[in-house]
Parts: sequence; C-alpha cells; structure tokens
Amino acid sequence: MNTRRRLVLWATTMSVAVVASAATAFGAAATAPPEVPPSSTAAPDETATTEPPLVIEESWALSPAGSLEADAAGQRPDLTYEADQGAVIEDSVTLFNFGNVQLTFRVYSTDAFNNAEGQFDLLPGDQEPVDVGSWVTFPQDLVTVPPGQQVTMPITIKIPVDAAAGDHTGAILASSESIGTGPEGAAVTLDRRTGTRLYLRVNGPLLPELTVADVETSYTHALNSLSGSAEVTYRIENTGNIRLSGAVTVAIAGPFGLGERSVKLPEVPELLPGEDVSFVAEIDGVPALMADFTTVHVVPADFDGSTDVAASTGKDLTFAPPLTFLLVLLFILFGVRARRAYLRHRAAAVAPSPVADPMSQTATDFESQPEPQLT
Repeated sequence: MNTRRRLVLWATTMSVAVVASAATAFGAAATAPPEVPPSSTAAPDETATTEPPLVIEESWALSPAGSLEADAAGQRPDLTYEADQGAVIEDSVTLFNFGNVQLTFRVYSTDAFNNAEGQFDLLPGDQEPVDVGSWVTFPQDLVTVPPGQQVTMPITIKIPVDAAAGDHTGAILASSESIGTGPEGAAVTLDRRTGTRLYLRVNGPLLPELTVADVETSYTHALNSLSGSAEVTYRIENTGNIRLSGAVTVAIAGPFGLGERSVKLPEVPELLPGEDVSFVAEIDGVPALMADFTTVHVVPADFDGSTDVAASTGKDLTFAPPLTFLLVLLFILFGVRARRAYLRHRAAAVAPSPVADPMSQTATDFESQPEPQLT
C-alpha cells in the first residue's frame, strides 16, 4: 500500500471515531435525570399537638339538702313530712351539676299518680298540679349551675286549711330542655328531668282501704274438655286516703268448693289515694264443673305498718260446661230414643192384621146388599 492510500484510510478511521464519541456524549446528556431543586416545604414540627374535640357531658341530680353529702347525718332519700292543716314547712333542696358544661334548670313541683301498670308516675311538665305540687313555692324558677358545682335553694310548703286528711304525693324536679328529633324526623323539645319524691301526710282521720272491683272470668277448655284454663281480670282501687299496697290471691272452684285452684300473685304496687290499676291472672288446670266461682282476695298492708287494714274480696261466676260429659250424655239420650222408636216400629210390623166380624155388620150394611134373584 502506498503512502497516499494509508493517509486516506487513517483520516477515515479518525472521523468515525470522532462521530462515535460525539454521539455517545450526546446520548448520555439526553438520558441523564434532571437535577431536582431543593424542596421549599418546611418539615413538620413533631412537638405540635391537636386538641381533641370537647365531649359534652350532661348529668345532674336534685335531692333533699344534705342527702348526697358523704358526711351528712340522717341522709334523706326523699322529702317526707307529717303536719296539720294550715301548717307551713320550710326546707331546702340541692341541685348538683355533674356534667362538664354550664346548665340552666327549671325547678318546679308537681303531683304524682299511678300509671296503667301501677307504677309511680308524675304529671307532664306542662300540666298544672292541683294537689301537693301546687303547695310548694321557690325563690326562683330558673337556676344556673356551673359544671361540677351545686346550688342549694330553699322551698316553702303551705298546707291549705281545708286540705283533706291523709297522704298527698308529688315531687320536686329539675328540668333541662333540649331539642331532639322525633320519629318522623321533625324537631321536638325533650323535657329531661330528675328530682326527689314528696310525701306529705296531713293529720286527721285516716281511712286505709283497698277495694276489688270488676272481676271477670273467661274460661277456655283444654283438649280433654274436662279441664281448662281461666283468665281473670280485676281492678284494685285505693278508696281510702293513705298509700297502700297488698297481697292478692285468686281462686276458682266449682260448686261447694270442688276442684279449687288458687294462685298467689305478686304484691300490688303502692297505690296512691284515689288511684286504681287493672290486672290479669292466668290459672291452669281449672275443672269444668258447669259453674265456676271466682274469688279475688286482697290483703292490704299499710305503707308504714301502723294501721290494720281489712281485707277486700271480689267475686264472679262463669259458665264452664264439661263438654265431654255433655256429649256422652247427649249420645246416651239419643240412643235411648232411637231404641224406643225401633221397638215401636218392630212391634207394629209383627202384629196380626184385624179380621172383619160378619156379625158386626150393621143393618145399613145388610140393606145395601142387592137382593138375590130367583131363576
């Protein structure tokens, strides 16, 4: 190879090498990741804390003054008095706010009654009392109590000069209203209240009396038809003027006390004067003796045990036919009548037919016969 050809070959090789180097450098620059600038967001402060939302707790109580204090002597579960007509009683109650928010309460008094189940109940907040609840007055109707604090307020009870002797029952309440949601989503006002009972006995003639009324018995036959069950409904009324409870016994028996069944029922709840409550008793295994006699017997007990109270009785008569016996008797009677009818029919079938007696023919019969003709 001459010198000129070598120079051309060397120049070509150097050109390829330069182009390859430039391409490699460009590719590296194109694929390199861009430089990330430093973040301008500051790091969170680990010492900073977020306070949890406040959970509102509402709880309160109203009681006779001193009844919730640990060192109080003679703690009182309720307000109980005994006084004469026209007397004035001065006392006090304490309202406790156990919650963590300040609350304003409406403090008022009301009357008590027995509900349909016989339990102690109070008039609604918007209904005016007419008995002992109307005898109580307060220095103010609305009381504001800070959280965790208590307020003691005086009360005055003025007994009317014409107040009836006996027991008068009510309560002193602290009410805090709030807005809630009703069954259909409508806003309703909720009357949240709590308080203490008020028992006041006015001195005078006491009449302890419970009366049993409206006794009714419903008899249901069992499968054997000679026995069954009885449902007895009755009403007990406090017709006296003091609070009374009592024990009740329900008994059912046939004529002359046959097949008697009896059950002792739970004690009647304490009934206030003039109040009544209805009950239902179920008695199984009652024999069907055509007529069953029901007896409801209540033995009252005075609430404070100081008075003897006469028992009261209510009665009822119910029809309890022994179906199996009646069906058998009806079958026997039907069989006797059928046999008698059969015997009469058989006797008539075998009896001989009557034969006509020629001598018994009357003259008219002979005359009606044609005369024989002579030939």
